[in-house]
Amino acid sequence: MIKEFIGAGKTVEEATAAAKQGLNAPAMADIKIDVIALPKGKVLGLFGGRDAQVRAWFDDGKAPKKPKQRPAPKPDEKKAKKEPPKKEAENRGRAIQKPPVPRPAKAQPEIDAEEQTVAVTEADIDIQQAVSYLKGMLAGLKIDDVKVTARVEDGALRMEIDCSDFGIIIGHRGETLDALQYLTSLAVKKSSGKYVRIALNVGDYREKRTDTLRNLARKNANYVLRTGRRYTFEPMNPYERRIIHTAVQDIEGVESISIGYGQDRRVVLQSTEGPRGGRRAPSRPKAPIQQANTEPKSDRADLPKFGKIEVNKEQ
Repeated sequence: MIKEFIGAGKTVEEATAAAKQGLNAPAMADIKIDVIALPKGKVLGLFGGRDAQVRAWFDDGKAPKKPKQRPAPKPDEKKAKKEPPKKEAENRGRAIQKPPVPRPAKAQPEIDAEEQTVAVTEADIDIQQAVSYLKGMLAGLKIDDVKVTARVEDGALRMEIDCSDFGIIIGHRGETLDALQYLTSLAVKKSSGKYVRIALNVGDYREKRTDTLRNLARKNANYVLRTGRRYTFEPMNPYERRIIHTAVQDIEGVESISIGYGQDRRVVLQSTEGPRGGRRAPSRPKAPIQQANTEPKSDRADLPKFGKIEVNKEQ
């Protein structure tokens, strides 16, 4: 097998010495030298020019290694078997009658994973730890004179926040308040080992929001009953979607369903009787098409054969 090395230098002698040094051949090897390029000086000593290049090589007498060939994979016997031909359908050509599609029953209010809570008592959770955790988050919002009270009522932990600035805590459409409520519920779950429903409120915001959602549900339910069209609410959290479902459940002729995933989940109101089709106005009878007279003018009796002839009455 031939081994080689290419050396470079300002002269041929320097390039040959560099090639032999880089080749690192044994003392008994028969080294051969090939001059690849001669040195060339720079023009005006500024640009151009090149170094000499020399190739040093020798044959060590060993045969080159051949790459190992991998055996071809054996065909899979299971895949090689052909699938049995499908039987032809009997009574081909007969009309297949589809069974009638049953109409779905009125949708029931959804139950999200976050709403699957258990009733707890004061002995199950550490209320003071939950209050301290919530105060720590409010301190990060730089809100002064914050008071937090908590109590267990109806199997849930209800927490009230009292401060001078409600807007920072509520946020846009209650997003900040919902985030604080969610983080507090995770902290209580980690300490107690149970998913406890947290109801966080500030300045009676939850009561006002509940009344607003109920009024919206009744208003849009009347719209669905009147027009037969569907109405889609904006994305809501599970607590607000449950308020819509509960308000619509008592209205006959309207049902509520939830669509979407995650933060884009929303409530849709629709009629239980299906969409209504509008009435079409009766079409007016078309006037009979009068057939054009294709008879040439020259053949008509009321016209002269050679056109209109003017007669001079003075003569």
